[in-house]
Amino acid sequence: MTRRLFVILAVVAVLAALVAAPVSAKKPAPTLRGDQLTVLNQDLETGAFGLYGCGESEVEPGELPISWFGSIDIEGTTYGMALYPLPGRITGDGTILHYEEEWKVWTGEFTLTEDLRLADCTPGEYVLSGTDTGVGSFRNPMFRSNGTVDEAFEPFAGWLDRKVHQDGATGPVDFDVLEGVLGFHGDLRLN
Repeated sequence: MTRRLFVILAVVAVLAALVAAPVSAKKPAPTLRGDQLTVLNQDLETGAFGLYGCGESEVEPGELPISWFGSIDIEGTTYGMALYPLPGRITGDGTILHYEEEWKVWTGEFTLTEDLRLADCTPGEYVLSGTDTGVGSFRNPMFRSNGTVDEAFEPFAGWLDRKVHQDGATGPVDFDVLEGVLGFHGDLRLN
């Protein structure tokens, strides 16, 4: 009888472990989404980055100039966001633009001084960063890109190595004290 009781208890323990395993298994997080509003930081006549500051001569050695800056709203919180062109990775044929860039989401927001210069090239600490490869059209204002999250810190630490997708449209935007300047409205999704 003792042996039979041990067998029954062993079977019950195994079944309990099997039932408990799916409950305790970590479920993947749902898609994280952010609404982007950015301003082009490039002088279209000269091609130089830094129209509003944070160009090549104004960033730390080894850092990239800011090509686009603005904000991203993620789950009701506004963060600063910037895109950084990777040298030699922007090509176009007059119809299609192919690009590769870095991006960062900052704890602080980008603001402009009275003389329309970025008050800070690094507003706070960055909490997300990554790279993406994209395509835009010169015939219509649409763009899209795909990449990965290369660095992620609280409150986004769980998003490391996840896929990122951006899409949107370029056109006139209002940001801080700027009105009707070239920028884009976009959508950033982490999967």
